[in-house]
Amino acid sequence: MSTFSFSNDVKILFGDHALDNLPYELKEHDCSRPLFVCDERSYRLGFAKEVKRALDNDMIGYAFFYRKISEKASPKDCDAIVDLYQTYDCDGIIALGGENVVQSAKIAKLMLIQGVGDFVYFKHKSEMDADKGLYREVPLFILPSDIPSGIEASDRAMIFDEKNNVFYNFNSVLTRASAVFLDVRLTDIMPAKAMATAGLGALAMGVKGFVENSGNPIALAYATSAIHTIMGELLPAMRHNSNSDYRISIYSSIINAGIAYYGIKESLLRDIVNELSLRTELSALNVLSIIFPYYYKTKVNKDRVFKSVLMPIAGEEQYALTNAKSREVVALDKLKEFWQKVVLLADIPSTLHETGIEQSDFVKIADAVITRYRGTDPHNNFTTIVHLLEEAF
Repeated sequence: MSTFSFSNDVKILFGDHALDNLPYELKEHDCSRPLFVCDERSYRLGFAKEVKRALDNDMIGYAFFYRKISEKASPKDCDAIVDLYQTYDCDGIIALGGENVVQSAKIAKLMLIQGVGDFVYFKHKSEMDADKGLYREVPLFILPSDIPSGIEASDRAMIFDEKNNVFYNFNSVLTRASAVFLDVRLTDIMPAKAMATAGLGALAMGVKGFVENSGNPIALAYATSAIHTIMGELLPAMRHNSNSDYRISIYSSIINAGIAYYGIKESLLRDIVNELSLRTELSALNVLSIIFPYYYKTKVNKDRVFKSVLMPIAGEEQYALTNAKSREVVALDKLKEFWQKVVLLADIPSTLHETGIEQSDFVKIADAVITRYRGTDPHNNFTTIVHLLEEAF
């Protein structure tokens, strides 16, 4: 029997009226003076007003409203949240916005519980003595108002310190959200290209999470749900991209895939994706939507780990009818066929060359991955990384 561990008690509220449950969740966590943070986009599109309206309906207020989060999360945003939380005697955080807000709020929660008010001092310490912290608990309520990144309901938080050229990757239960709300009122119409990119990125996370979670049945359930949803609904969702049901369905699949994907303790693919994301300013989902088929191809017949993924990709009947020795190849063929349909329909990049990255950068990227990330993947070597990048170019 496989050995595994799993820890995730994030409540996910999903649907047309998910936001109406925010006051109840605040009360459940004895939160009466939350700090409300959002980005400029969420404020401009009126999403902040929707949140305020939901709070007003239950006569709940907030201690302070802050909307100066940077477009790309930075240590100064974490510091600002920590400072405001303490200054206004807050007892929780409502984080509305995209990945920049989510990452900043998760890391700020970690800092508050550990009693550190300055990110420069805090640096990359992912665990400290919680008894020395200023707060026993910091309830965190995440409200994605942009395409989710998949990190929302995970125990991960990542941030890049441009000033010191350092990438911090936190893996701690202390970053965990109390609840994640997926409400149609907090979403805008998703262009077909964006939906295609997000869907394929989530599919990559789901497949990766399915095969590399040491037989963890709970993680497999999250991954399987995400794969089924995307394989069945992404194409019609792109054709009817104004349909809010499809939009929320794709969003939820990203959240589910992220739980499985970020539950993997160490991942060379994730390390490469993070580095490419930093260098191209593309989202991790965007990079995954390009690089994953090539990564998959290099793994087939080497590790023999992808044969089991035929089941969620093609269904039980196809799995049963396929010879056991060829299931891995058939799964790859099915995945590539679906990938190509989505790429052609949405006309999105399918190679790194189309993103503007240069082949001359590959050596620097491989060096950075090996130097910056300390995984134990047997393929974590210079030659393998460069080969993958050249395949995807």
